[in-house]
Amino acid sequence: MSQFTDELLGHAEDNDGIEEYDNPLPTWWLGLFALTVVWGVAYAIHFHFVAEDSQTLRYEREMSAAAERWPQSNEAVPVVVDAASIAAGEVVFQQTCASCHKADGSGGIGPSLIDAEWRHGAEPEQVRTTITEGVVTKGMPAWGPVLGAQKIAHVAAFVVDLHAKSGAGVVNVAPEPTTEAEPAPVVSSDPLVAGEALYQQYCVACHGPTGEGTATAPSLVDAEWLHGGELDQIANTVAHGIEGKAMVAWGPVLGDDGVQQVASFVHHRANPNRE
Repeated sequence: MSQFTDELLGHAEDNDGIEEYDNPLPTWWLGLFALTVVWGVAYAIHFHFVAEDSQTLRYEREMSAAAERWPQSNEAVPVVVDAASIAAGEVVFQQTCASCHKADGSGGIGPSLIDAEWRHGAEPEQVRTTITEGVVTKGMPAWGPVLGAQKIAHVAAFVVDLHAKSGAGVVNVAPEPTTEAEPAPVVSSDPLVAGEALYQQYCVACHGPTGEGTATAPSLVDAEWLHGGELDQIANTVAHGIEGKAMVAWGPVLGDDGVQQVASFVHHRANPNRE
């Protein structure tokens, strides 16, 4: 940069006769630039060392303020089977439960909710407990951390009303042992073929037939992998589930071989589209 005003750089021959000057920057601009540098250094020192502030602390303060303003209780909410609760519960049921139990409650991957056979009790409080705690060995996730106590009570009211309208009556059947379930059978020696068969049996209701995702579960064929898209990471997610989400721990249901087969299939299906 020249210290002299209107000094020609001599580029006219290369630029159709257009001359270019090399002028010094204005004093006010240089002063402002120096001020921003000094301000930036001073602000960084104050932010990190004097005020001992950070983005993490600000986030925690905001979350604490939100929790104080909108408190959430984990205590169970009584199930009231009235018109308002049933209507609210139907909305939640269609969003989170219909993929396994079907929209009319007739059952698919999950058991029917409108027949006479109830393994975990058909009383309102029993239904609420089942929804809240889930049945891990059968692939039923614990919806308590996901939905919260109020929505759980609404869904339970809807299920109780749905069953009552079916007129099927109630036969309480002793639940199967809650010990580790028998591993899913291997349907092929090819892990991808076996994995696809298990995926279509256990995973398709939530993640869709091609892994495109649904309102209940995320896509498995896009570039966004919150819990890791490598083969061992996928296997870990399948085996142990995701606490606080609708992803159940499938390890006790599928067994080690089944988990690896499903993970291999998902990894193979998603790999071409994953970053």
